Amino acid sequence: MTVIARAERPVYALTSTPAVLGSHEDAVARARALKPRLRERVPEAERLRRLPAATVADLLESGLYGLMTPKRFGGSELGSEAMIDVTIELASACPSTGWVHMLWTAHMWLLALFPPAAQEELWSNPNTLASSVVNTTGEVVPVDGGYRWTGRGFFSSGVDHCNWLTAAVPITREGHDGPPERRWLLIPREDFEIIDDWYTVGLKGTGSKTIVLTDVFIPEGRTLPNTALENGQAPGRQVNTHPMYGAISAANFTAAMAAPAIGAARGFLQAFEQRLRAKVSAIDDGLLVNMSRYAQAAAQVDAVHALSLHNARRWRCVPAVDVTTEERATCRRDQAFTAQACRKAVSLLYEECGGSGLFDGSDVQRLWRDTSAAAAHHGLTWDWQSVAWTRTLLGLPTPPGFTFSRA
Repeated sequence: MTVIARAERPVYALTSTPAVLGSHEDAVARARALKPRLRERVPEAERLRRLPAATVADLLESGLYGLMTPKRFGGSELGSEAMIDVTIELASACPSTGWVHMLWTAHMWLLALFPPAAQEELWSNPNTLASSVVNTTGEVVPVDGGYRWTGRGFFSSGVDHCNWLTAAVPITREGHDGPPERRWLLIPREDFEIIDDWYTVGLKGTGSKTIVLTDVFIPEGRTLPNTALENGQAPGRQVNTHPMYGAISAANFTAAMAAPAIGAARGFLQAFEQRLRAKVSAIDDGLLVNMSRYAQAAAQVDAVHALSLHNARRWRCVPAVDVTTEERATCRRDQAFTAQACRKAVSLLYEECGGSGLFDGSDVQRLWRDTSAAAAHHGLTWDWQSVAWTRTLLGLPTPPGFTFSRA
């Protein structure tokens, strides 16, 4: 039965200041150091259907969620390449942790684009965490001084631990004949409820639940037009001058979206390697097939990891106005390709695991489920992203959200 839980304060109560990371290598090393603890907590995360409080504390205290946070608010500003590699390390031990870390970290980039006064409010708490919803229902109505919203948002990963919510919503203004405006809203925890409905086959520990809002008022100063975000002209640029805050979202905000699938696939490869090592004393034709498939899967995962870093490295600090619609669509195409390549690589090997891979306690079945779940996000759907990219290449009309205008 679905249970609606009244929103409460976040489950963590840290008062310490998060660590500031000095380099990409430092961040990856800290992530690797957490992996044994994360593996131990996987059963707890699946039972709770959200991250354990101890894991949240680890992510906060280590500073790993601050890779995209402005230095002026205690972050490290290391950027999306570090975010990708850290997410992969975490997800290889616990894909749910990797998924939530990816979203929390990416949202620090988004929050840095909101008006300066909103940022001061947000980061008055050094342990601020924000979840999001981009698939919503209900009408957002413009009113004096802001907006009112009664509706729902879906798949809000990690929301149980967050004190803020960001929501991308369509807004139709009276007398406006064009398509609805897309705007990001910033909503404090006390203004929404959580529906405890995250019962899934994979990524069980992400707690990606539904949120409910009833006549909530969002002041104008807690909103951000998506056009300003995509044009690199967001109000947060007044105070956050690092080039990544004026670059495209596809190389920053969503740059690591496919990284949890890479990490889950790497975890699966490690588990499969252990199976191979246990059989090397009796090599037969069947084992040779496994070896070949293992090499193919490992190469696929390595290749798409390199592709993810290539796009981040190429575009994460280039001014948004200098990046074309086709180049933006290429980033999104490659993110979808990466996630689906990881899913296919893992499925190729899982076919060879036989009956022993079916047991609940088997790492291979869990990591197979999690890799498939990580590739199921709508933004990683291959048919949608590939067709949108091809239409852009051919100069055909593209779906909403793909066309970029410098106006």
